[in-house]
Amino acid sequence: MTTAAPILVVDDDPVVRLAAMETLAAAGFAVESAASGEEALHIFATLRPALVLLDVNMDGIDGFEVCRLLRQRPDGRQVPIIMLTGLNDADSIDLAYVIGATDFITKPINWTLLKHRTRYALRAAGVLQELDQGRARLARAQRTARLAAWRWDVAADEVDRKGGLDEVLGMDVAALPPAASALLPYVLDEDRAKLADALENAARGLAYRLNYRLRSPAGVLATLFEQGEPVLDLDGRVVCVEGITQNVSEQAQTQARVRYLSFHDSLTGLANRQFFRESVPQALARARRTGTRCALVYIDLDRLKRLNDTLGHAAGDFALNEIASRIADAVRESDLLARADSGSRLVARVAGDEFTLLLADIVMPEDAEAVTKRLLEQIARPVFVDGHELWLSGSAGIALYPDHGEDADTLMKNADLAMYQAKQRGGNTLEFFSEHLTGRAHDRLTMENALRKALARDQLLLYFQPKVDGASGALLGAEALLRWQHPERGLVPPMEFIPLAEECGLIVAIGEWVIRRACEYLRNWIDAGFAAVPLAINLSAEHFRHAGLADTVRTELATWKIAPEYLCLEMTESLLVDDLEQTRATLQALKDMGLKLSLDDFGTGYSSLTYLKRFPIDELKIDRQFVQDVEAGGHDASLAQAIISLGQVLDKGLVAEGVETPRQAEFLLQHGCRSMQGYLFAKPMPAAEFTHLLSRRGDAAAQSRAA
Repeated sequence: MTTAAPILVVDDDPVVRLAAMETLAAAGFAVESAASGEEALHIFATLRPALVLLDVNMDGIDGFEVCRLLRQRPDGRQVPIIMLTGLNDADSIDLAYVIGATDFITKPINWTLLKHRTRYALRAAGVLQELDQGRARLARAQRTARLAAWRWDVAADEVDRKGGLDEVLGMDVAALPPAASALLPYVLDEDRAKLADALENAARGLAYRLNYRLRSPAGVLATLFEQGEPVLDLDGRVVCVEGITQNVSEQAQTQARVRYLSFHDSLTGLANRQFFRESVPQALARARRTGTRCALVYIDLDRLKRLNDTLGHAAGDFALNEIASRIADAVRESDLLARADSGSRLVARVAGDEFTLLLADIVMPEDAEAVTKRLLEQIARPVFVDGHELWLSGSAGIALYPDHGEDADTLMKNADLAMYQAKQRGGNTLEFFSEHLTGRAHDRLTMENALRKALARDQLLLYFQPKVDGASGALLGAEALLRWQHPERGLVPPMEFIPLAEECGLIVAIGEWVIRRACEYLRNWIDAGFAAVPLAINLSAEHFRHAGLADTVRTELATWKIAPEYLCLEMTESLLVDDLEQTRATLQALKDMGLKLSLDDFGTGYSSLTYLKRFPIDELKIDRQFVQDVEAGGHDASLAQAIISLGQVLDKGLVAEGVETPRQAEFLLQHGCRSMQGYLFAKPMPAAEFTHLLSRRGDAAAQSRAA
């Protein structure tokens, strides 16, 4: 929205003045400013602004006096004046309206609402300007703006309410007594004194502008804007008061809706993060005064991302709404919270799948624990979406006031840390904050930062563990295993940093680095004259869900001139359970390129014959836990034998992991599994050592051919 004349911002605080100017300028308004009341009066005389945004408390002439002086000017009577005040008492607000202010906004200022109030004030001013331009335009404006004019004969105390006031007020004004006070019984109690004072002051010659609410005899509630302008005779006595009344119910509802959207989550209707953060200090202040305790509960839903990826975000939103309703209902039904006022029941959605709950007036930590357990039980109930029965759970962290923090930010941070600890324990549980979690969070942040640098500073390494023929000992290939050469900690195993890489979004970039580095090693070995061996790379499930994986592999193979059959990509069983269209398309694209696809740790997850038939899997890797105890016979040996038989029936390649003893190797060979990996043959080794192994293998082959 633009205005021909600028908006004048008057405030002696340069920070507030600058923020207001930037906010209004960003909304499309032309803006000028003044740093004092005196400067504002001088600028007003030459600038003729469309609206004045006026601070109340200023050195020199304060805002009230500036407003009064502007209203005395012929060119200042109808310019909207919005007062900015930190004074939230009724007297200050009433005084602002009595001297002619259009509206007021309390500090600290909600900048979003400032833009809406400015637009509304300019619209109202436009309506009043049209009123002065002629009766013809006034008639049209009255019909569209739900506005009516009236005239009050002060001496006779009679009001002429003709001109559409019935429609504006929503009642039969002809049935009212003619006195100006006749409407007061229908005005809401909290607004009645304000209107009565304005009428009394108008009878003494003071103009007024105010909003009040009125309930008609039919019970219809209306929000009205009213302006009264005294008309004086030559001796300065009040002859009458002329005014207009406008039904601004729709605007009031819009403002209420804007405020609601500013402080509530649009999906669930719960309070949002901003509202929660602004409400917590009030509850803490109350607890401080009364000497009671509060608990801040932070809840994160487990596995919601998998639901979104599998059934789509519409299903995820449905589930979120259901969970939000359960949390709100459980809080309302809580015996603990039934003893407290509504301020003790604040529930908010603060992020995609994260909720916070403020429990006030708790007696013991066990009270917070009981309520949180009830919430987790409600979350864990099945959700039915489009015929699917879905099981979600939640991880919760609890921080107590004043034990774990004395301000909202500290409590939020500590409850979040405790929630993360609960999630690390597997989810569907709760944790109270403890001091050691702060150290662990610091360590995690330090590790995350170091991991980001590791990728940029080439601190990642590939180790290689041979795959061999268990009968002949011949080298069949190798698995490329990721390691991190930390500058201080030394060699960091993948179990310590891969989960962190998945959480912080680095796993795809790391996977691409592994693919590129593996292809580079293959190229170097081929160029050195070694017989190429297939390399297996274990990628995260997140990487297979990434649409660009096939293109990445295709590019690296082309760059290093590597035949696709020398690259094998390993995946975990959880990837197949998700059964996403994107995953199937990616796997098929890789298969069509000529790559081998291997299912790692087979038997430990959720795979079924259906998955094995649906996805283009070439190889099953028997997990080490099925290999370790086969020599003892019994249940483990039967399971290993069943997995081998299954692979043979499905015509899948088989690789046994974790082979450490000759008897294990003998068992596997006896039942038809020849390809093996484990310490019996070789531990994972650095690239230089594996290169030496390839060199010795090449020398042996050359000697054999010579013989």
